[in-house]
Amino acid sequence: MNYTGFLREFDYKQGMQLWLIRHGECETNAASDEARLLTPRGLEDVARVAAHVSARAPEFPLALLSSPFRRAQQTAEAFRTHWGLEIETAPWLLPLSGVAAALDELRKRPEERLALVGHMPNLGLLLATLLWGLPPREAVLPRAAAALLELPAWEPGAAQLKLFIKPEEIP
Repeated sequence: MNYTGFLREFDYKQGMQLWLIRHGECETNAASDEARLLTPRGLEDVARVAAHVSARAPEFPLALLSSPFRRAQQTAEAFRTHWGLEIETAPWLLPLSGVAAALDELRKRPEERLALVGHMPNLGLLLATLLWGLPPREAVLPRAAAALLELPAWEPGAAQLKLFIKPEEIP
């Protein structure tokens, strides 16, 4: 199913918005997991998704949070250039971080529109928890994909999926 048209159709004024963005394709060999960089394809894919989403969004997030890992920071940078935000490093977006910790951190934020850049499986678990509730199940967020959720509260099962875009869906 192609969700690219949803971005133009829905009302942005009905609650909070959360962008979940997975890093692009990255190197398989590096000194450490933290140091892995995006490949040229990964850089191209995240740039395409960031430009596509940004050209169609009537409102941008008010904060852009990223895992400290290099590939996530590179991905966040592609969105930062379009959204004009500083990248805030959030250790709770590291791979294998728990959904409960993410929800606790989201509840502390004053912003109603946030973007998170991170990794599987935690972004997939957060996506599934916000959409379908508990117990957490894992949804797949492909590399360089972006999902936009609208929700009235940072609670399991409270969200509606408004956009899901992968690089290969962009003309």
